[in-house]
Amino acid sequence: MRNLVTGASGFLGSHLVEGLLAAGEEVTALVRRSSDRSHLDRLGVGVVEADLLDRASLVRRVAGFDRVFHCAAMVKDWGTWGEFRAANVTAVQNLLAASAAAGVGRFVHVSSTDVYGHPDRVVDESAPLRRRGFRYGDTKIEAEELLWQFVERNDLPTVVVRPANLYGPRSKTFVDEALRLLREGTPLIPANRSAGLTQVSNAVDAILLLASDERSVGRAFNITDDSPVGWQTYFERLAEIAGLPQPRFVPIPRRAAYAAAWAVEAAHCKLRLKSSPPLTRLAVELMTTEQGFSSERLRSEFGYRPRIDFEEGMRRLRDELRGRRTPDATRR
Repeated sequence: MRNLVTGASGFLGSHLVEGLLAAGEEVTALVRRSSDRSHLDRLGVGVVEADLLDRASLVRRVAGFDRVFHCAAMVKDWGTWGEFRAANVTAVQNLLAASAAAGVGRFVHVSSTDVYGHPDRVVDESAPLRRRGFRYGDTKIEAEELLWQFVERNDLPTVVVRPANLYGPRSKTFVDEALRLLREGTPLIPANRSAGLTQVSNAVDAILLLASDERSVGRAFNITDDSPVGWQTYFERLAEIAGLPQPRFVPIPRRAAYAAAWAVEAAHCKLRLKSSPPLTRLAVELMTTEQGFSSERLRSEFGYRPRIDFEEGMRRLRDELRGRRTPDATRR
């Protein structure tokens, strides 16, 4: 099959490209002109440039592909509504239209467990999608809503996947940003409930499984490792494998932390600062609420089992961090 992967220079997208290549599939990476293509060049995959906000040009880019995997998104806890809607809603709308017009056989859309609005309990795919005023989660909900409406009116076999908190080599959010906090000695909120950690290669396995099975069409699936590991354990192990001092945890009541984040965000907006606030409500929700979403549908109906446990995931991350420190890695 001919596969097109959007966001292929990003974290999940690059790992999905690797997974498709390992499965013997033909892969083309769709990237922005400004994207760093060095990893894709080393993999030897074909690359096409496209602007997901330019619907007319997308039809040409998508033509001839059997499957489209849409991984591109704005995944941050801060930014303007306009930026998030362009990346997470308009881009999806355009790619859906282009894929339908090109006769794509399968469209796989990467959403997020953030669409559940941080319910602070384990939920499955039957849980309602809940807007919370968080720009990332709310635009992911908006994208899913328009997607299902589009699919009802058009012949485009579609699967939606909702990964939980992805970590692994090349992760900017839960590795690079976490390492920055550790290096700066930023106080952290102790959190021992499940962080919903999902090793990126496990997520790729699940996506490829669902993309190849007709029973997945027209449905949504949570993807998690079902791991009980909490954020406190994760930060402690990350500091250990990176050779950094152990993190400092300061017990702060959730309500107090949330109120403080609200005040910080308000001040940031009032001052019209372009940088991200040092504390956001989304970060507090992520750290202090249960993130262990259920992947029972994927397990029971498709026989999925994560092959990489937390310890193996951290070993792989340790090896990648050591590789970054080698002279050759630095030159690249």
